[in-house]
Amino acid sequence: MGGIGSGARRTTHIGNVEDVLALDIRALRRLGVIRPGECICETVQWSISGLNASSARLRTDLSDIERGGVMTIAMHTPDGTIKQDVAIEMVPTPLGGHRCFFVCPIISQRCEILYYARGRFASREAQRLSYAVQSMNEVSRARRKAAKLRSRLCGSGGKPRPRGRNRIDTVRRLYQADFEAKTLHLDRLCYLAHHNVGIQSARKS
Repeated sequence: MGGIGSGARRTTHIGNVEDVLALDIRALRRLGVIRPGECICETVQWSISGLNASSARLRTDLSDIERGGVMTIAMHTPDGTIKQDVAIEMVPTPLGGHRCFFVCPIISQRCEILYYARGRFASREAQRLSYAVQSMNEVSRARRKAAKLRSRLCGSGGKPRPRGRNRIDTVRRLYQADFEAKTLHLDRLCYLAHHNVGIQSARKS
């Protein structure tokens, strides 16, 4: 027979994406940092849990649409200054224009988000990062969902607060998420209470 935890699922993940800096090519395009056919230099800032964490100077050269381009990332870190080039691939879309992807410098696969870990930016798979929700139980996931909706209502993270019907829908979803979290928490408490009573009864007998 195996020991304790012998049947548990093993993982090689070494951290969570929520705890590291990330570059999302979709967000960069909305900010005007990514422009097919142009060369752009811009400074971006990150925040983790609402706190300003770092900034970087980005130089994105997409002058040659057919051949793709490159983004040069220059950033100061506690371990020193890094300068990294990341290839960008531009894929034509059926309705015209192009969709942009980073090319992971480690596994050479397309990705839309690069994460900074161990001194460089790379894809989630290459950095062996997981999502925090993967290691949460039902109660924690429900509470996390409610917290995200509450944060959205406040307009944190640089995003505008929802208005009109979007705000009404968000408030409704928040009430549902809070109710679900409280229900799961009470169910868990009841289960633990009955379980402890069963153990005490077995010991007495």
